[in-house]
Amino acid sequence: MEMTPFDLTPEQKGLLAALASETGKSIPTLISEALEGLQEHVRHHPINETPHDSDVENTAPQPSEIQKPLWEQICETFANVPEDELASLPDDGAAQVDHYAYGLPKR
Repeated sequence: MEMTPFDLTPEQKGLLAALASETGKSIPTLISEALEGLQEHVRHHPINETPHDSDVENTAPQPSEIQKPLWEQICETFANVPEDELASLPDDGAAQVDHYAYGLPKR
């Protein structure tokens, strides 16, 4: 396979690394899948065609709109939880997650 050199921004490199970690797929596989998806998109929506209103709603998110990592979402969510509610959470919540989430006996 012939290698084609091109530059990625640090954000693009980070996104690829995060997606590879989340999916277990290699970066070349992710790029290949992305190019296949882009090829299908271009076939269905030629570049010189003006998108209809319904097409605009279904377009892929821009890199700046890509969902935040899970740990950032959790931190943001817990930032809004009052201190008294956080204090009422069990100390063994992580170790006994099956008990608290599914009602199984504690280990």
